This record gives sequence, C-alpha cells and structure tokens, in this order.
Amino acid sequence: MLGSTTMLYTREKILSAARFTTGLDDFGTDDFIEPLDLLIEDYHTSAKLNRKGVWGSWIYLHRMLSNRLRLNHYLATTPAEAQVIQKPIFILGLPRTGSTMLHELLASHPDLRAPSFWEASFVPGYSLGDKGRQWITSAQIGIVDLLAPGFRSVHNLGTHLPHECITMQALSLRTMQFHAAHNIQKYHQWLETCDWEPAYIYHQKYLKWLQFGDLESRRWVLKAPGHLLSLANLMQRYPDARIIHLHRNPLEVIPSMGSLFLHLRRPFTREVNLNEIGKDVSRQWHKGLADSLAWRQTHPENDSQFLDLDYRELITDPVASAEKILAFAEVSIDNDVRQRLNNYIANNPKGKHGTHRYSLNQFGLDGLELADLFSEYNSHFSLTNTGE
Repeated sequence: MLGSTTMLYTREKILSAARFTTGLDDFGTDDFIEPLDLLIEDYHTSAKLNRKGVWGSWIYLHRMLSNRLRLNHYLATTPAEAQVIQKPIFILGLPRTGSTMLHELLASHPDLRAPSFWEASFVPGYSLGDKGRQWITSAQIGIVDLLAPGFRSVHNLGTHLPHECITMQALSLRTMQFHAAHNIQKYHQWLETCDWEPAYIYHQKYLKWLQFGDLESRRWVLKAPGHLLSLANLMQRYPDARIIHLHRNPLEVIPSMGSLFLHLRRPFTREVNLNEIGKDVSRQWHKGLADSLAWRQTHPENDSQFLDLDYRELITDPVASAEKILAFAEVSIDNDVRQRLNNYIANNPKGKHGTHRYSLNQFGLDGLELADLFSEYNSHFSLTNTGE
C-alpha cells in the first residue's frame, strides 16, 4: 500500500508546492482545476500507483504547474505575447507512423525550428538556470532508461532532440500523456469530451515564448499524434497552419501503442492490465481518426492546407518525402538542404535503438474486429496491412 505518501495528493498541497518553488502565484484562469482534481482522484484509485508512481506523478504535475506559473510570469513581464506564429507546420497521424523520424528530418532544415525535449519539459528562462534544466532533463532520460530499459526502442528521447509539442498543452492539464503514463479512467473519459481550447491557448503562449528567445527567424515544425483528438481547436488557433497527415493501417499501430503504454506504466504501478490497455488504445485512436476525418470532410475549404502521406511512401524514400513536404509548405530546398536530409537518414537507420516487439494477442486484440472498427478510415485512405 501507499501509506502516508497518499497525502501528497491534495489539490492545495500541490498548488502550494508550485507557488513555493517558483515564488509565483498567478495560475491564470481556473480552467485547469477540473482536470487537476480528476487526475488527483485517479492517482488515488484506478492508477494503482506504487511508491515510484506516487513520486513520479507528483513530480510531473508539480513541473507542469510550475511551468504554467513561470510562463504566465514571463509573458506578463516581457513583450513576448506580441510574437506572431506564422504558418506553423504540424505533423499529425497515428503514433508509429514515422512521425518522429520525419519531425527530426524536417527540423534539420536551417529555416525550420522544432522544440527540443528540454524546452518542452521546462519553460526556458534564458538564463544560467537553463543549464540546470538541461542537466535535469538528461538525468530524467537516464532514469527512464533505467526503469524501462526497453523504452528506447519504442521512443528515443534526447535532451536536445526535437520533441512532441503535446507537452506544451500539459500546462492546461489537457493531454493524452497523463493516460499513457498511468491508468486514469475518469480523466481519460473526461478528455474525450472536454473543451480543448485552453490547451491550445497555452500551446501558443509556449511557442511565443520560445520564439521570443530564438535569435533566428525560423518557422515552427511541430509534431504530436494527440492533435488528432482536437483538430478543430488546432485549426481555430492556427488558421494558416500547414498539416502533414501521415497514414498507416491501424492494425500495425494499435499493438505498438499498447506496448508504449506498457513500458511507461509498468515501473510505476502495482498492476498492469494488458487487455484494458488494448481496449483503451483502440477506442482512443478510433475516436481521434473518426473525429479528424469528419472535421476534414465538413471543412473542404481547408483541403489546400493538408498533405496526406502514406507511411509506406515515407519509409521507402524519406528524403523524397521530405522534399515533397517542404515544397508543399513553401520552404526553400537547395543542395545544402538535400545534404542535411541525406546526412540525417544515414546517421539514423531504422532499428538504431533496438527492435520493438509486440503483438495483437498480447493486448487481447482481435485482428478482424480491429479491421472492422477502422474500415472506414482504411478505405478512405486506401490503407492495407503491410505486416510490419
């Protein structure tokens, strides 16, 4: 049992801790209170946390609330809010569709900018303190490697590597990251119908602050599968965005996502239910695909902002795919850019960090049922099962 450590999880204790460690008290609007209360309740119940889980989830919540305080302070005391985010490039699609590789590949372009893992984890202060934040980020990656030694083969992390922008949404406490790391059922259900606008308000605030501290004028290239859950809000916040929508048969993706959840949860809980993970992952991504497809079908005026790319095309010739994307997004291409793209592919072969193994049966999934569940999506984009 957790014993006295459960008392860590009261709303006022964690809010007070964030205020104390930052010396700040402006959390902004109170739209984060409802998800915070749901998270705290689930951490006490369905998550079934062990002691590492209690401390790990406390640390993460404290960090996101501290980031919220610090970002609010920076934007209130500098002209950063006046920054304009122009034509950001978003990579969308199911997880395990080559999006991480593509994100890093595009970020090698000198005119494009991606948030690094440490920047997404800790709001930069543009001070000597950033060295410490980078060191802490590196230490956290080391801890993940120690507690979940197979995680690197599922998703490689690096302090200065491009990272998903979904972490920026966590300042609103609206992100699929929480459920990926812990079995938090009430929060997960709430996330399916919640108002995502606060998440994109903080997403944009975060980008403005990062852009304010960037000495070069570069466009953003961003990536997060979670944007499929809230495409309407993304397009409302960034009406001039360019969307790269990656597609792959979900039968190849869903068990891989289940494996990701398993690697994330196993070190921090007293119990992992593989069938529950399989059901959650299938339901979550079916809803994300269905909602995003429905939005696109009802907004044909935005078609010119979307580029659909099949996973098979991407992995067959990633450099040609990158050039296609750059042309679509009106980003310059020259011999230097082509060399950078080729260098990245040469230095990052598939399987560099190990082989990721998983199966449908492992998570209680039936291939025929999944094929039926995702039949509309597969038919719409002419997707087949490659067996990979």
